[in-house]
Amino acid sequence: MKKPLFHDDRPYKSFWEIREYEERNTSLNSTQRFQNPEYIERERPRETKIERRTAHRMLKEEPIKPLKTIGPKVIGNLFDRVEFLKQRIEEVRTALDTRKRLHEDIIKEINTDINDKQRMVTGLSNIDDIRDFKLDISTLRMEKRRENVQFWRDIFELTQELRQLMEEYETELKIANLFKELK
Repeated sequence: MKKPLFHDDRPYKSFWEIREYEERNTSLNSTQRFQNPEYIERERPRETKIERRTAHRMLKEEPIKPLKTIGPKVIGNLFDRVEFLKQRIEEVRTALDTRKRLHEDIIKEINTDINDKQRMVTGLSNIDDIRDFKLDISTLRMEKRRENVQFWRDIFELTQELRQLMEEYETELKIANLFKELK
């Protein structure tokens, strides 16, 4: 009868080196074994790290900054000032319209993103993915609220500036008309 390939005097032999096999079989009691630094290093259980995925990070709370306005300063005669105020009024009206269009576009994009994420959540089965998507939806809603507040502030400030410019324009126009009649 043929001997098995890995046969020797021990009841079994694995692929470990002979020295390593014999070291494991030494008769250390359990307290000595756990105090032995080589055993601790060799026999440390593997740690599995679970990587968490997040599609969206939370937005940092940044303070809402007011618009920076430039006051109507013009050097020249009275008629130049009237013309300048007229131009500034048109610029502020254009800025108001632009801000309204920008707000509509931003809100439309956020609503689209929220709807897409809500549709995706229904098809997910992993609890972590569901939680991440719901966190993303919450973040998008927070962004939508911030945009609404910022829009209101911007519109309020632009409207105040427009009102002030129109009042100045009216007074300057009346004064300019008086001087035109005198000529």
